[in-house]
Amino acid sequence: MDAPDLIAPPLPDPATTALFLDFDGTLVELAARPEAVVVEDALLALIDRLAAAMPGRVAIVSGRSVAQLDGFLGTRGPLLAIAASHGAELRTPANGHSLPGRSPALDAAAAEMAAFATRNDIVFETKSLGAALHYRARPELEAEASAAAAQVAATHGLTFQPGKMMAEVRLPGDKGAGLRALFADETMAGATPWFFGDDVTDEDGFAAAAALGGAGVLIGPARATQARYRLGGVAALRDWLAALLEQAR
Repeated sequence: MDAPDLIAPPLPDPATTALFLDFDGTLVELAARPEAVVVEDALLALIDRLAAAMPGRVAIVSGRSVAQLDGFLGTRGPLLAIAASHGAELRTPANGHSLPGRSPALDAAAAEMAAFATRNDIVFETKSLGAALHYRARPELEAEASAAAAQVAATHGLTFQPGKMMAEVRLPGDKGAGLRALFADETMAGATPWFFGDDVTDEDGFAAAAALGGAGVLIGPARATQARYRLGGVAALRDWLAALLEQAR
């Protein structure tokens, strides 16, 4: 499928819009190592202002865990919902934190992934409900790392998730399911969902938003996607969000 020529998204009515925002590559620039991501004070202020202007209708949807996101963002107050670990982990103002147990199969898979990372001098990342290999520093290992992660997932009955310069093994779940779970909250009633993301892991979110009458917005270079709109990168998204805030006044 050819990359579509997508236009920038129009500014919707903030009073009837729900925002679902991916984290890495969408709200923040990607980094060489997962822990090296930079979150500026200006971004934290922007998130707080959005959550206040659109109460109950702003959410983070990420492959990272809630704990990881809290480490970067802090707990951004009672108005911000999170679907983490590709939708397998939820935290909402009304229902608190829902975190499935970490299975022995995942522990075994993580040990195998860590051993592969050590042998090949690439970055291993452990998550609450997954484990990932990051080969950004050694892109020539893409095929080998992806095949290794896929084999580990198949062996242990887990989900294989490719992404930007990474390969992940995790418990079942996807960002579309995370969006739908958050969208079912009464604070979202009557809203139109907009999902913003940059990676192939965000395609389920784009599809879910569209199925619920909303739209997906691809962040970054054009590629084949289920998103309806596109913004050029992290800075363009932050400008768009700031403009939406101005409209909410």
